[in-house]
Amino acid sequence: MAKVRVHELAKELGVTSKQLLDQLEDMGEFVKTAASFLQAPVVARVRASFGESPKKTRPPTHRSRNAAVDPANPKASSTHSVAAPAPRQTGWRSGAVPLPHSQALVSRIERLGEQFPVFRDHLDALRSLGSQVVYAGMCKQKGFTNCGVALVRFSGAIETGFGFTREVMLFYSPHRDLQVRTFEVAAKEIARSDSSVTPDTFFMWSPDQRLRIKLNDWSRSSRLAIPLLIDPHDELSLITLLRDYVYARDLFYATTPVYGASFFGRRTLLQSLRDDVFSQKVTGLFGLRKSGKTSILMQLKEELRDDQVVTVLMDLETFPSPPEDPTDDILAELRRRLISELKAHGLRTQELSELSENPSIVELKQALLVLLKRLARKGDRILLLLDEIEYLTPSDRVDIAEGEMPRISQFLAALRSLVQEAENFTFVLSGLTSAIVEGGRLYGRPNPLFSWAKSVYVAPLTREEADDLATTVGAKMGIKFESGALEALHEASGGHAFLYRNLSSAVVGHLPKNDFSRVMSRSAVLTELTDWKSRVQGNIEEMVQHIKRYYSTEAVMLELLMANPSDFTELITSEHVAVRRLADLGLIHKVDGSYETSVVLELL
Repeated sequence: MAKVRVHELAKELGVTSKQLLDQLEDMGEFVKTAASFLQAPVVARVRASFGESPKKTRPPTHRSRNAAVDPANPKASSTHSVAAPAPRQTGWRSGAVPLPHSQALVSRIERLGEQFPVFRDHLDALRSLGSQVVYAGMCKQKGFTNCGVALVRFSGAIETGFGFTREVMLFYSPHRDLQVRTFEVAAKEIARSDSSVTPDTFFMWSPDQRLRIKLNDWSRSSRLAIPLLIDPHDELSLITLLRDYVYARDLFYATTPVYGASFFGRRTLLQSLRDDVFSQKVTGLFGLRKSGKTSILMQLKEELRDDQVVTVLMDLETFPSPPEDPTDDILAELRRRLISELKAHGLRTQELSELSENPSIVELKQALLVLLKRLARKGDRILLLLDEIEYLTPSDRVDIAEGEMPRISQFLAALRSLVQEAENFTFVLSGLTSAIVEGGRLYGRPNPLFSWAKSVYVAPLTREEADDLATTVGAKMGIKFESGALEALHEASGGHAFLYRNLSSAVVGHLPKNDFSRVMSRSAVLTELTDWKSRVQGNIEEMVQHIKRYYSTEAVMLELLMANPSDFTELITSEHVAVRRLADLGLIHKVDGSYETSVVLELL
């Protein structure tokens, strides 16, 4: 029998890699990761523990880890590979999950019930609703091994009704005075789980009389902890609890960048940026304010976390802006942030730590070059994300091409040199204006990024992307969308990410929260439009003012199009670069050969 990787065996047995690793630990086999190999004798023992014959493996089947067996009579467990079909269920039991088949899992469930007797009541309530516990054990984190963890797979009806697509964690604490650190440990327990666990919602129980109050205070939409307080004699108390918490959320509302479980869409763009990181291509990511640029950068950082990439995200809006030279402040902060991130990854910082707190461009570049070559030996990379890059090129204050700010150009030249001399470094620029990569001259020097860095624009969401965002986020709040509602949301917002989410949020605010059937209709969207347009006026005006500050020519062309389209048409040939930028930003578009303003500007 050949060696088998942990994740391959887990797939065969119908369990998650984490569950199999825990099972191996209980068997006295300490295996490091899901990619580790298992020797043939260990594989045979594992299969036997899951009711498998050592000589015959079971083909993977849907939810095979939950094949039917009576946990109260484990000796009667069937070793057949596929359970007999269950009778058709209705209501919240529809799409019921089969009982667990593994004797090891049954034993784990019993042990957790002995540790926390209330778990038995919860288990009965779950099973009455066609749901099953598919993992049970104790918390692995130091200092909290007296806490219990279970994963539940809800029935198909509950998953559909409340937007669950993965298993959900139940966390049990014995503490009568629950502390926020235990809440944080529970959240970390999800983070250390594999991708089969719902990342933004979990249940928590403790004997603390103020459990509900505390969790309501500590939770947020992107990390919702539901107090597991239900009546074991009321079958629907769990459903009511889910409705009260899941439907109360407004996952569309976001005033700050989103990432992780709250981030949706832009998959093609993210994959392109990931590829650029590993092929050392420098990208300029441009778009209107609140079009989602910073969210994309934060999601990129999140997705590269496990790829040996140390990512530093710097917001240039916080630094002085020309005509005041921000270079010294940027260099000092970059050194500090690099040291912090490298330490967080357990990596070397000596070269940077030995620098003064205010290094010169050359000093920082040389130290980084030595450090990068040392990091490359173990495959570690550094990625620098410079957001709000337009604050380095305010065209209403300085001459970007020939102004006396050469150190900004020198700083960018040093970054380019690092990309060329080290195999494990690159950077991404993000902001409104693409002048920093598209102009041949930059502050009296040849622009080091001209014809070298590529420009990518964050376009408005397509109808398909917007529909996917709405239905995915809406499902997590128990909301279904009529096709007319999806059409109205996209038409009214023009697909602008912030405006789309903001309008969706406004409509959600008027949907019933005590109804198990929540549907957003076209009429519900249209009813909200007038009030919503008045509320977003300030946001639209801010976008336009930002364009005027950093795109002076484009701003004039935009005013011409809005006031006198014929004058705009006459200048298209001579100002073709400005016209292209306005189109790239999604502010204008062609209709029957003529340019018109986008929906965003029509909201003014």
